[in-house]
Amino acid sequence: MNQPDHPTSPADAVVVLGVMFAGRYPRLFPAAAARRFRVLGVDGPSPFKQRVDAARRSDPTHPLAGVAELAWIPGDQHEEVIEQVLTWSRQHRIRGVLAFGEDFVEVAGLVCDLLDLPGPGLRASRVCRNKHLQRRYLARWSPQSRLIGADRDIAWDTFPAVLKPVGREASSGVQRIDDPAGLSGALTAYEPGEELLIEELVDGHEVSVESLVQQGRVIFASVTGKLTNESGSSFFVEMGHTVPDPALDEQARAAVLTANAEILTRLSFGDGIAHAEYRIRADGSVVLMELAARAPGDSILTLYQLACGTPIEPALLDIATGHPAGYPAPSRYARQVYLPHPTGVLRDVTADGLGVPVTWLAARWAWPEVPDPVDGAEPASVRMVVVGRNRGDVLVPIRQSGDRLLMYILDAATVPELEELQRRCDLAIDVRVDAEVVDNGLVDAGLVHTQLVETGAVAG
Repeated sequence: MNQPDHPTSPADAVVVLGVMFAGRYPRLFPAAAARRFRVLGVDGPSPFKQRVDAARRSDPTHPLAGVAELAWIPGDQHEEVIEQVLTWSRQHRIRGVLAFGEDFVEVAGLVCDLLDLPGPGLRASRVCRNKHLQRRYLARWSPQSRLIGADRDIAWDTFPAVLKPVGREASSGVQRIDDPAGLSGALTAYEPGEELLIEELVDGHEVSVESLVQQGRVIFASVTGKLTNESGSSFFVEMGHTVPDPALDEQARAAVLTANAEILTRLSFGDGIAHAEYRIRADGSVVLMELAARAPGDSILTLYQLACGTPIEPALLDIATGHPAGYPAPSRYARQVYLPHPTGVLRDVTADGLGVPVTWLAARWAWPEVPDPVDGAEPASVRMVVVGRNRGDVLVPIRQSGDRLLMYILDAATVPELEELQRRCDLAIDVRVDAEVVDNGLVDAGLVHTQLVETGAVAG
């Protein structure tokens, strides 16, 4: 852990749990500095996160350079996290806590409750961390489901179905099951003793809702359109997000926002940001897929900055520290697209003619910044093309979020402009791979896993 540079002079501070994930959002630390908050960070050690840490220490312009102190503690070590924050509280005035990592959601709720700080609340923090509890607490909005325990004894006859681990994230282990034989075979691939859920497959358009909640009142909520790779595969990996969702009419949008508000009320959600995922059936009913008491993954907050014209991070800080907060409605459209890729050894990625360079994440371990503010009438623009893997890595079929290779972000004033620019991007981006290594069966599974861990695509 870094040593404080002025231990005898108490200063206002905010604690960011899962701080390395906050590197996606370069406006967080300037917003903290503007409020004269020191940023105290906690994260679980991993090869990827330690590379990010080395980059931010060596580069004063890195988005995470503003971390004043850092403690390496895994998110499931609640007692150690709590003791670390209490140690800091003897040297700082802790004004708020933010959780960016899913594994820190529950302990963030505990810390906020312990220090009497604004937070989602103990019920919301606990339920949001466990898919089984979400199904039971939020049964009114949930599909039919059943818990599969360590004995793997399950009586289930509703197919197609979805099988998912209770405690994982980033689409890891989530797959479609079409019949009893498929269920029996799939169960053998999970860790012994890992708790699983099987639930009915819900057909329908998928969305997420990002909500800002202060003192139990929703002060901002917007519906994001989602695209997954479930068509043509047995998996449900997110391949795109659009803010706001242009596919919904006002009736569907209102139904989603109503269900979302009722769910937040059911959980007694107090203060913070919530990210919930839903499916809208053909009959218009809204079904909850899952709910998180933290900022959304991928680059959804960046999409809000582009669509709404201003960063959302200052509002997150205001809510976490108990100051009145607000955020404007979207005034344009923003989209993140993950491109499918061929299997093989990655040789290069180019994006000629799009007006932005290809960013290789490992070159600096930071995502490109986008303009602030954004004029709602600006021409359609490509904001970034980011490759999350390294040349020489083995690319495999996309079964979880960490298998994805690259994404790009674009925004426009109208949907037709957005669609046309996406078409240009898809044509311009060229992924070059050596497929023979995979075709000849020369891929080592251990090597693939090591490469994924080193680039932060999966946990170690």
